[in-house]
Amino acid sequence: MSLSVPAPLTLAATASASLLLACSPLMAADGQTPELDWMAGHWTSTDGDPLIEEIWSDGDGGLLLGVNRTQVGGRAVGFEFLRIEVSDEQTRYCAQPGGGAATCFALTEHSDHHVRFENPDHDFPQVIQYRREGDRLSATISDTSGEQAMRFVWQRVTD
Repeated sequence: MSLSVPAPLTLAATASASLLLACSPLMAADGQTPELDWMAGHWTSTDGDPLIEEIWSDGDGGLLLGVNRTQVGGRAVGFEFLRIEVSDEQTRYCAQPGGGAATCFALTEHSDHHVRFENPDHDFPQVIQYRREGDRLSATISDTSGEQAMRFVWQRVTD
């Protein structure tokens, strides 16, 4: 015995599934895999103390690896292991402050030199954004409303 589904139900189910996939926070907003090699390099703050650095690999193999180090008075006081996992199915940013357990953030938007990740279930930050302008890289961490925010600006380190 075969079961037939009325056409309007099939169309509604297809439309609902398409909407869910298009709005999924695990996929790029435009359905494309983001190109994030613009983040690669050694970046350092220029404001003096504390000295904050981020170093990012390129995205070969769908994985950007990063490390963040904060120094005060020439002494390391904090570090973080970072990674951005890029695939056709999902892109996510994972941070491991002090080398601890990873907290991951789903890609929600990207453009040529901007990327935004969100995890509304995390206490703080809930949003992490990176932007590149010439030889400057900035990161903003915030809550979802943007009311609580911190911005970091780095200059590219040249050999």
